[in-house]
Amino acid sequence: MPLDEVLIKLHPEGFHHELEADGINVGSGGLSMRASVLPQVGSTLRCQLESPRGGEPIEMIGRVVWAHEDGPHAGEFGIRFTHLSDRDQTRIETLIQSWGRTSARAPTVRLQLDGVGSQIVAEIQSEHATGLSVEQPLPFLAIGSAVLNETAGRRGHLEAVELKMDERTPKLVLSIGYERSEADEALAGDGEARDTLPDETPPSIRTHTAAGEAREEDRPRIVRYNQETEEPPVESITEQLRKHASAARSQIATAAASARDAVTDRLVPGIRDRGGELFALISRFIGALRARLDDKPRRKQVPRSQAARAHLKNTRRNHRRYLIVGAMACAIVAAGWLTYLWAASGPASEASAEAAPGLETAVREAAEGPATTAGPAIRPAAAHEAADSKSSEAGYAAQGAPLPPETVRGMSFGADAVPGGEKHVLRMSNDVTEMEGIIEGDGFSVTIPGSLSLSRAGPIAAAHSDVEHASILNRGDFSELTVRFVAGRRPLYRVEAHGPTIEITIAR
Repeated sequence: MPLDEVLIKLHPEGFHHELEADGINVGSGGLSMRASVLPQVGSTLRCQLESPRGGEPIEMIGRVVWAHEDGPHAGEFGIRFTHLSDRDQTRIETLIQSWGRTSARAPTVRLQLDGVGSQIVAEIQSEHATGLSVEQPLPFLAIGSAVLNETAGRRGHLEAVELKMDERTPKLVLSIGYERSEADEALAGDGEARDTLPDETPPSIRTHTAAGEAREEDRPRIVRYNQETEEPPVESITEQLRKHASAARSQIATAAASARDAVTDRLVPGIRDRGGELFALISRFIGALRARLDDKPRRKQVPRSQAARAHLKNTRRNHRRYLIVGAMACAIVAAGWLTYLWAASGPASEASAEAAPGLETAVREAAEGPATTAGPAIRPAAAHEAADSKSSEAGYAAQGAPLPPETVRGMSFGADAVPGGEKHVLRMSNDVTEMEGIIEGDGFSVTIPGSLSLSRAGPIAAAHSDVEHASILNRGDFSELTVRFVAGRRPLYRVEAHGPTIEITIAR
């Protein structure tokens, strides 16, 4: 069953990194895909397939049996399942059967090939003035169809279909799996199953250069669900300030918690012990002073001589001097204890001082962040009108400043007419009753509610040199079409819905 740009996640054996690949075909026995990194033949891969129908991904383990290093199929490789649970096997078979049913038909055309007696009726995929792309269903090659090997007398079912080019002659490669009961008997008799897939890389395909106009060759690329490669967005100063403020806030909270612990564990017990000692010293000093002042006065003998009076006067002066010196000593001790207690509270202020440089650094880094780039210069009006006229004559939209996205609802949108355009037809599962388009500067996207796609949009990018990417993805009960143009190019286009088909016309 062909896969329309389904993302597959790869986990090579022995590597911890994850790779991505685009699914091409899937069968009950194997899977083919395209990736930017080509694995070696014989290596083991663990794959995770995102189901187009939604739900849980399908996981399987397989071995690489072939790989194309060059040619038109460069980057493609195939694996054969070696470990697959019964539940995932049933999900793959159900997906193949349900995907094979089609409810809408595209316009048909009759072709007569040289050497073929009857005409071929094929469905039109894309049509333009210089060529035509058609497709013919082969219901007798449906995956899961019963097959009888008349030579060996064994029955089986069709697991995978592949078309391989041998120079100019195409070859149809069918993978057939025998019924399990008979396969078990064959294994018991032979001892080992025969490997019908080649282990060597198929020979390179020779191509001939066309005599007509040369076309650009698309290189293998990985589709990431409509996510174009963009430069990482530059954070604004507000976002940087918010991040740095959050970091500074956490540092301040940590410093505050450390200061709180320091005050609780060291400062409070020190204040309690030193305060008790200070109060005891003050109490003793007050007690001594009170005892000194409360002594009962005694009658003093009046000296009879001048020498005795001088000695008594000096004695009273000495007592007052001792009292003043004691008071000053107590004041000095009290001031020293208060200074010690004030210095003990230093860790809290130091913790806050350590957090402040972090905030200043955050503000300085945010202010020195990348400045916004200036917009393009405005051209004169005359030059702008001349450029618009030249772009319209060449089939391109006028270039200028990027326009904001525009949403359009209806059965059609885009240019009123696209002269000489190339038309592409996409088949849908139901009649299209409404489309919601978003017109952007580098392309457009369309949401089709109530209808799923039965065709691939990748050939649009391969056939048109101005289209860089084109894909249509089924998302539950609606589908989403995305078309991106090459940088600097904006060709005219028109999208129309006609019953169960969608026509996309792009100017060449």
